Amino acid sequence: MMKVLLISLASSTTRRKNAVAILKRYGISYDIIDAVDGRLGTDPLLQRYDETGFIRHKGRKALAGELGCYASHILAWQQVIKLDQPVVILEDDFILQDDFCTLIEIAKLWMHKHHFIRLEPWQTKLFYSVAQQNEVKLVKFLKVPQCTTGYFISPQCAQAFLSASNKMILPVDVFIRNTYLHRQAIYGLYPAPVRPGGDKNSTIGCRKQKVTQPLVRMKKLITRLYSSFLCALVNIISR
Repeated sequence: MMKVLLISLASSTTRRKNAVAILKRYGISYDIIDAVDGRLGTDPLLQRYDETGFIRHKGRKALAGELGCYASHILAWQQVIKLDQPVVILEDDFILQDDFCTLIEIAKLWMHKHHFIRLEPWQTKLFYSVAQQNEVKLVKFLKVPQCTTGYFISPQCAQAFLSASNKMILPVDVFIRNTYLHRQAIYGLYPAPVRPGGDKNSTIGCRKQKVTQPLVRMKKLITRLYSSFLCALVNIISR
């Protein structure tokens, strides 16, 4: 049976209520992962924040919401390993397509070999098809999209993500995108069974902060070029 882990802040009662209602409507079995509220600064996982590394990669300090989001996904990955089975992870601001369950059942056929399948739409054109079942395609990304609203992950991939997350040096979606950090190939499902809900009341905050200090900008540029080169290599050779 398909298992869903729903990442949701206990304080975001409306979002949690709406997400649970959707899952129940489709008869989907789920467990709730109580998300870490980075603004409180109390969860031990937040101590993994490496400010120097984060500034080197992003040119700024992390937002409290970014750290909370990353810590919440760490909790979900730990649970995947405990369950010892592939699991769908959803953030609580999602929209499910009517054929969600059918598409996930097809995705299961590929999870023994392809350990991370993105469930959201994407815009990048740098991908290619690796498998097909009827009209459903599995694609491999050569340029990994961002966003972590929904994905299918195996225990093997969850362990790789955990092993590479001893320090938080990026937002979690950018961490996943930077495949050289965890060495996991990233795949996508077409058609996409999940869409972001577009809730404007995000607890993460505005991530589009302009970098003004010349030295910081230079370090960020060098790190970005180096990371892009390594990602390209990993995305080409990984399976």
